[in-house]
Amino acid sequence: MTTGIQIEQKADVFFIKGVLDEYADLSPLLDKPAPLRLDLRGLTRLNSIGIRNMLKFLAGWGDKPLIYEHCTSEFIDQVSMIPALLGIKKQGTIASLYVPYECNSCDHEEDIYRELPQYSEALKSGVWPKEVCKKCGTDMQVISDTFFAFVASKDT
Repeated sequence: MTTGIQIEQKADVFFIKGVLDEYADLSPLLDKPAPLRLDLRGLTRLNSIGIRNMLKFLAGWGDKPLIYEHCTSEFIDQVSMIPALLGIKKQGTIASLYVPYECNSCDHEEDIYRELPQYSEALKSGVWPKEVCKKCGTDMQVISDTFFAFVASKDT
């Protein structure tokens, strides 16, 4: 059984794959140039000790910029609860993420990839864009009204 995470570099992006847990070691990234671009689409699971390891890494990273890309909805939930995941001076940026949608007609749920600027107007108004359900064709809605709480926490 593989534990922890694997870090793979492609161009200037570091792909984080696997489980963010007690075995996750992000220290090899500490000497990389800023801004650090982390692609999280391969993150399969995370736990509280993994989040602690991420926070330890961020403390070592300091106030240098970092960019999160392809953030899983589970990671975004953690960022909303623990704003420190955006860095010690909130210098981290969520560039893209998977937004959890649900269909009230057929109960279909789907994480839909979006770049955060696609939501800029919605984030200002608090009315999230609807998506069309691939199963029944009706409008889907963001599962949680608090999913984008991390945006408010970055501004405070």
